[in-house]
This record gives sequence, structure tokens and C-alpha cells, in this order.
Amino acid sequence: MVPRREKHIKELNTIRKNLSQVALKIAFCYPNTYQAGMASLGLQLIYRLWNSYEEVACERTFLPLYKETEPYTLESNQPLREMDVLAFTMQYEDDYTNILKILQRAKIPLRSSDRDERHPLILAGGPCCQANPTPMAPFIDAFFIGDLEPVNDQLLIQGLLEPRTRAERMAVLDTFDWVWVPSLSREKTVKFAPKGDLNDYFYPIKQIIPQVEPGEDFYGVFGKTFMLEVVRGCNRSCSFCLTGKITRPKRDRSLQKLLELYRQGTKECAVDKTSLIGSGISDYKELETLCESIINDGLKFSLPAIRADKITARLVQSIVASKQRTITTAPEAGTDELRKRICKRITNEEILEATQIASEGGLTRLKAYFILGLPSETKDDVEAIITLAEQMARIGNKLRTFRFTAGYFIPKPRTAFQNRPILSLQEMLTRGKFLLKASSRVPRVTFEVSSAKWAQIQTLLSISGEEIAPALESAAKQGGKLGDWRIALENHGIQLETIIEKPRERTEQPWEFIKI
Repeated sequence: MVPRREKHIKELNTIRKNLSQVALKIAFCYPNTYQAGMASLGLQLIYRLWNSYEEVACERTFLPLYKETEPYTLESNQPLREMDVLAFTMQYEDDYTNILKILQRAKIPLRSSDRDERHPLILAGGPCCQANPTPMAPFIDAFFIGDLEPVNDQLLIQGLLEPRTRAERMAVLDTFDWVWVPSLSREKTVKFAPKGDLNDYFYPIKQIIPQVEPGEDFYGVFGKTFMLEVVRGCNRSCSFCLTGKITRPKRDRSLQKLLELYRQGTKECAVDKTSLIGSGISDYKELETLCESIINDGLKFSLPAIRADKITARLVQSIVASKQRTITTAPEAGTDELRKRICKRITNEEILEATQIASEGGLTRLKAYFILGLPSETKDDVEAIITLAEQMARIGNKLRTFRFTAGYFIPKPRTAFQNRPILSLQEMLTRGKFLLKASSRVPRVTFEVSSAKWAQIQTLLSISGEEIAPALESAAKQGGKLGDWRIALENHGIQLETIIEKPRERTEQPWEFIKI
């Protein structure tokens, strides 16, 4: 049987080099679908940055759609095992099995200890590396920790270009404070790479734009758009949030720099829309001015979730002028008291005021995110989500639809809640079913609740150490689905509930060797 190939996609701004003429061949691997990967600013940035070096060719690869398909690079159809370096981004714990599936399909040994000079170096970076990389330690040769831009020359030239063999590269990488090579330094204290001024950072003006239309296969999450990072990080320190811990301090780009970037970028990318990006974007002081400037330039924009207390009539006016009809916010909980306990300092009064502003300002849809199973959450807190939904629907009477999404609390390393347990599976399902049933009686409101079983697996991967690596490997080899995880955990004698449903003592955690 001949393996199926992925569909060829026409793209703007791709870079193709003669691999025989470069000294270093890197495959940047996004361990999920093409659509998900192409919505990643990190992919666009690293691709353009690494290809700016004459001696380096950086090509992209994604998780193939078909099980029998061997992964290959998009630019030159190169098998991954023939590249010098595979650079994975670890954005989400759910993608750990995908990383292993890519290696397996590429015929590369899953464990670092089984690789030799015939195999590429496996490098990983991203939020999960900064949080807790230890479950993936047996499979990754080197973890990069922190911002890439300030140390990229050192990483690429000293760490990857000058050393010529796999062993030499690992040895040099191990000398960097912000790289962890598990096979060489089990006792090493790793530090975050130094953070710099965003205005001085390299930025990808020419971004890859898939030439597909809405409704077609491979149409991206953001559509045809120029991605513009306005801020990096968040200073709010919500008790459940990893981003507020690993990206501090929050850093802003100047308004002048942002104007320069999007004006050049939309031309180079042949698009009329820019997607504004940043977890702490609500606190950007010039946000309204930036949005108005984009509109005045005859362009459109989209926004991520905005804090309710930062939704103003002026901002909504720009959103409507941009022909956007939806605004997104994240109350997280249904009561002021629970929000106080999780350090999310927003009130129901502010949420309702924001809803009214959105309704009166001409928007038609409002999205809101909630978290179920937060520490100290009671049945009354869950019922309060429905009460708040009813109040929002009543005061936002000109809005056509409210789309609410509830995910389950996942304890994240380095946060105030890192040692807190999660609800039992039965209790998660009970609360989720209650929300779905109760919300069905609220006009114009739809509710989606994430998978409780996947929340259990994500929690396991978030808070555990290297001891779960054998089960992770087994689950990946079988396909990585929930049933595969159940069998893998059982075969390796891991009792999921005893790990994730009980408070953990404040002893040394697996990730504490990485210092923020």
C-alpha cells in the first residue's frame, strides 16, 4: 500500500533553500494539524528568524492527517530523519503524544538514549518546557527555556552551527544556562533565558499566508491575517494561570513600533487584516488608539479575550468598524467571591456593564470562558454561572447569541494552585451536565463543556515527573486516544485518581530545578 500524502497547499512567503548548499538543516515541528500550527506566531517567528541565516535552512512539518503517512517537510518534501535538528514546540500537554507519534512515524528512536550520530538532534521549547518538561525528559535531547530572540545567535551559531556532530551539539548546549540536556545534566540548575525589550526583538514581517478561502480545507483559525504581538506576558498573577508566572514581567511594544510592523506586514502578506496577540493585551494603554489607527488605515483587526473591566464603548466602536461582530471575555467564575479567591479581580457588575456596552455598541455575539472545579468551588458557585448567564442575556438584549465555554481546572506548575487536587471524574461530569442542562433554558445562550477525561490526563502530564514517561510512551505508540491512555496507565501500574485527586504536599517538585 502506498502511503497517502498530505494535500499540497499554495502559500505566500515561503522560503525554499537548496539543502545541499546549507550547513544546518532544521525541521520546525508543530505537533498538531497544519491549521493549528499556522495560527502560531511562534512558528512564523522562528521560521523567518532561522532562515535569515545563510547557512541555515528551516522547514516546517506538522502531524500528518493519516496514520500511515510518514512526516516530511513542506518546503522540500524531506524525511525528518534526514534533517540535522528537529525543533518541537511544546505548547500544550495534549500534544506530548503527538510529538512521539511524529518521531515514531519518522523512524527515529523515541528515547534519546537510543539515538546515535545517524539521528537528528531533538530540541524542544515553548510554555510546557518552561513549566515542567520532566515527563518528556527521556524523549527530548535538549530543552530550551525562555525567550528565544535575545539568545538566538548563541543558540544557533555556537550551539548548532559550529559543532558538527550530534554529541558535540549536546555538549555545547549543555553549557548554556538556559538549556537542559537531561542525559548530561541531571543536577543542573537551569535559568530562563534573559528577557529583553520587545521593540528590539526580531519580528516576522513576511509571514506565511495559506492561499485558501473560508470553507476550504486548511483555512486557518485566524484566516488570512498578519499576526501582531502587542504585548508578551501578563502581570495579573491569577492563581490558576501559568502565563502570568513564566512570562513576567509583562512587556509592551511601543505604539510607534506596532504601527510600523502592521503597516509593513499587511503589505508583505497581501492581507487587509491584523490579528492582535498578547495574553495581557487588555492592559495595553494604547489599545484603543492602536485599533483606531488600524481602522483609519483601511484595515481590519481581531482581538483575543478582553477583561470585562477593559471593554469600553470606544473599543467596541472600533471592533464594529472592523466588521467584527464578536467580543470575547473570561469571567472564569460566576461569583465575585470565588474570583477574589483565585485573584481574578473582576466583578459581576463589571461583566454586566461590559455586556451592555457590547450590546448597545452594535456587536451581535459575546463569548465567555469559565472554569469548573476551581479550588473551593461549591454547588452554589456553579449555579451562579447560570444566574450570571441569565443576567447577561437580559441586559445584552440586542446581542443575538452568547456562546459560553467551560473548561475544567488544571493545576499548573509554578502557580498558587500547583498542589491543589482536581475534582473526581464523577463530580466533573455532574457539574458539566448541570451547566449544559441549566443553560438550555436560557434564551440565546449556548454552552460547551470540555472533556473531563482529558482534563485528568492533562493534569497528570502537568504535575508529574519522569516517572510517567513509560506510560506516556505506551499511550503514544497505541495512538494517544483516551482508551490508549487508560490501558497504558493500567499496564504501568499508575492509579490516576490517587495522583490527581489528592492534595500534594509542598515537597520539592519535579520542575524546581528551573528557576524563573
